[in-house]
Amino acid sequence: MTDTSKLHANLAIPSTSSLRTAQRRLLALLEVTGPLTRSELANLARLPLTTVAGAIGELLGQRLVLERESGPRSHQAGRPPRTLEATGPPRVVAMVARRDSDLHLTVVTLTGELVADRTEALSGSGPVKQHFHDPEPVLPAAGRLVLGTLNETGIRPARLAGVVVSVARPRPQDTDITPLQAQLEAPVVAENDANLGALGEATFGAGRGLDSFVYVMLGHGIGAGMVFGGRLHRGAAGFAGELAHVQVREQEGGPACACGGRGCLAMVMGPSLHEFVSRAWAQRLSVPEVLSLAADREPGVRRVFADLGRTVGRPLADLCTMLDPAAVVVDGSFGAAGEPVMAGIREAIDRHSAPAVADSVRVLPGELGDRAEILGAAALVRQRTLDET
Repeated sequence: MTDTSKLHANLAIPSTSSLRTAQRRLLALLEVTGPLTRSELANLARLPLTTVAGAIGELLGQRLVLERESGPRSHQAGRPPRTLEATGPPRVVAMVARRDSDLHLTVVTLTGELVADRTEALSGSGPVKQHFHDPEPVLPAAGRLVLGTLNETGIRPARLAGVVVSVARPRPQDTDITPLQAQLEAPVVAENDANLGALGEATFGAGRGLDSFVYVMLGHGIGAGMVFGGRLHRGAAGFAGELAHVQVREQEGGPACACGGRGCLAMVMGPSLHEFVSRAWAQRLSVPEVLSLAADREPGVRRVFADLGRTVGRPLADLCTMLDPAAVVVDGSFGAAGEPVMAGIREAIDRHSAPAVADSVRVLPGELGDRAEILGAAALVRQRTLDET
């Protein structure tokens, strides 16, 4: 091929099918990320500027995309930058989770803005009460709650980009989500709650810019989510990050854990934060009361929180030696009360990790608090949306 023919080949007008594919991807990117310049859009889509220009031209003509100046004119020469944004109502993500005897639903946009937050008490007994972390018995109720909330907020079901079932147990992929998917006629995925927290911090919080980190969830259970190479690591069996089921004590005759093992961290810590803190406080307190006492530097509670950090930090230290992450990001839902927990984790890593790893790994507070899980659900659906376009 001559140089001239090569030039004509490079400048060839894209076929109709490839142009339609480019339009779908560009529109999905704008819905996921918000306003972008043409060059930013081309870089994210990994498409030539000429292809982007042609696809955007048609989207502008169909009024699916709007172009506007991104800000006030500057004193610099040249035109101010212009950004593109999707028109119409935003697409949303719904996350369903069980919390004690309640069913909790949160709806956010793909960019993480809160749309609705609903809690519904689970009535009855039987499987609802017996299988505390099993979401399957309540999925029909979850579907009704999602549809009702969309109707209340005036969101058309077609704008539902995806539903995430947050699962407080290992191997979330074993959850049968088929009935909920049929009920909602929308993409549904089950994901571990700690993994969602890790995704939230990776996309919107303390993990931004980190290639690798371990997220430690403590607020409503013990777990960890691991991000390596900028992607969530689930493991071959979907069991990666199950910190609660690391054996920390030899207990040949001890109580069996739900995972089938003995001496697991979950059995040492107890079933809840209430249970753990009760070792230092005779009166049964609510979680906000416990966190308030710790934030106010109540000695007994802070000592127990430091013990919590050291206990969790011991298996984390081995994990850090094996995987050498850039940071450990600790659940931010504790707020100011998290300081003694982080101090305990830091102490355990310094004492038990390889010196080179202890010197390099940072222990960081999560930035998202109790929003980490739902923002992780948004990040998960965002990535799936882009992967499918």
